[in-house]
This record gives sequence, structure tokens and C-alpha cells, in this order.
Amino acid sequence: MNKKYSQLQLPDPADRDPHPRLLLDGYGIHAGDGFRALFPDGWHDITLEVSWEETGPACWYISTPGFGHICPVGLFVEA
Repeated sequence: MNKKYSQLQLPDPADRDPHPRLLLDGYGIHAGDGFRALFPDGWHDITLEVSWEETGPACWYISTPGFGHICPVGLFVEA
């Protein structure tokens, strides 16, 4: 089976929502979406969430324990 890999990207600059959706293959992702992401030590299952206290792309964070300090923007994931 061929797997596809894509990179989580910043929101579309035209998205004026205070909590804009990150893009994956040109489509906005949703809070609570899970991904298998590549980290320096290998692949890990993660879940992305939105913090209402932050605005802009910085509102996104990884809610999986042990990964909360890592920015999800730019991660490669299995799509």
C-alpha cells in the first residue's frame, strides 16, 4: 500500500478567523483531528487542538502528552 505524506501548513492568509484552520493538502483541518506525524525519533500518533486563549496560527497545539511543547506547523504527517 502506498502511503501519502503531506506537511501541515499555515492557514490561508485570507482566513480572518481569530482561530484559523491549519491546512493539509489545501484543506483546513479541525480541532480534535488525529495524525501520524514524523518526529526526529520516528512516527507518533498525535491529536491537534485549538486554544481559545491564543489567536492566529499560534492557537494550534498538540494535545498528546509529551508533545505539547512542539509546534504542529511544518510537521510531516501521513495524509
